[in-house]
Amino acid sequence: SVLRTATWTLSNFCRGKSPQPNWELISPSLPVLTKLLYSFDDEILINVCWTLSFLPDGKNRIQAVIESSICRHLVELLMHNSTLIQTPALQSIGNIATGNSLQTQVVIASGTLPALLSLLSSPKDGIRRVACRTISNITAGFPSQIQAVIDANIIPPLMNILQNADFKTRKEACWAISSATYGGPSHIQYLVRLGCIKP
Repeated sequence: SVLRTATWTLSNFCRGKSPQPNWELISPSLPVLTKLLYSFDDEILINVCWTLSFLPDGKNRIQAVIESSICRHLVELLMHNSTLIQTPALQSIGNIATGNSLQTQVVIASGTLPALLSLLSSPKDGIRRVACRTISNITAGFPSQIQAVIDANIIPPLMNILQNADFKTRKEACWAISSATYGGPSHIQYLVRLGCIKP
């Protein structure tokens, strides 16, 4: 279909890093991409999610993506039954979470943490790895954001990944737990109780 071809073309155009596509040329597509996130065509969804994963590069671009009100629906797509859609949706959320702590809070408020908890048990190494990386961006934020990760019961599965996953995924889980130690004494005590840190 024309829409499939158009979204595939846009995702390839946005994929470029050197040089990066001109934001003024890309940003007008955000309202259309937002609508297409509700498509029932999986191929269009895949293309749109990949496009959105390439856009949030820099705080101003992240803010523009946030203001297009796509975060909540991207989170819903994290639970899609196709990993071909889960993967770019997760990359999109993960890239938004690289913003400042206020932008990361939007990711949390959109219901991301329960979805990330579920994705930590995905059979796909790549999905678990990006989920861990996204969590590490969240635990690098405010103490309240670290607490939100703890309250979502995400630390125990991270510990399981530290013991059983491939090296690259273990490294991302390690960063997530390491960042959580900067929250405060109560967070460190919690990590010690779980056995993350030896007393």
